Amino acid sequence: MILLFVLICSTTTADAQNYFQLQLGFGFPSGDFADDNYNNAIFKGDGYASTGFNLGIKYYYPLEVEGLSMVLGVNIFYNPLDADCKDKLEDVWDDVKFSKYINIPIMFGVNYKISVHEKISFFGEGSLGVNILKITNLKMENDYYNTDLEINFHPSFKLSYAIGMGILFQDKYSLGLHYYGLGSHKCKYEEIFDTTEKEDKKFDRALDISILSLTFGIKLGK
Repeated sequence: MILLFVLICSTTTADAQNYFQLQLGFGFPSGDFADDNYNNAIFKGDGYASTGFNLGIKYYYPLEVEGLSMVLGVNIFYNPLDADCKDKLEDVWDDVKFSKYINIPIMFGVNYKISVHEKISFFGEGSLGVNILKITNLKMENDYYNTDLEINFHPSFKLSYAIGMGILFQDKYSLGLHYYGLGSHKCKYEEIFDTTEKEDKKFDRALDISILSLTFGIKLGK
């Protein structure tokens, strides 16, 4: 994907004003990722995720067509478990270290902007790539039964896509709304009881990750 990006960029005009953009915003889980059926949480297809944040950086390389650019981006989405899920876990376990969802999509695509005023432009963007899902470890202890359970999740890699639109101010600041489809993940994990009994398992049902992201961006440099 990166090699293709380099090859395309090499065919563009030499005076193209390429630039980086830093992005920061919110990540709102949607679909199965936001579903809150406790009996299906995490392992059976319901994410029970809550609103988190998104940090990203994108590299834009203008093409010969006016307003059209190639874009290569990396984002980090951080979404904790919903408070209701945490409460229900704490009803059973005395001490809980909760899992968090970390998604890292690496994407390549195109951006097209249309100027509607000297200082205002609208843009649309579409990208394809690979998403890396990492669910942080879940650790639980029950004092009454003197037992503990630790679940170590393995990373998962899936194809992903993103589509979005937004507004650009002074050719420097942007406000964008993007939908990310980050793949259907049937993660593998290791279950450890009382630090000694280990068992390798896999999700009963794949977890579909989808996020609606509202971001503020700033162009780096001139």
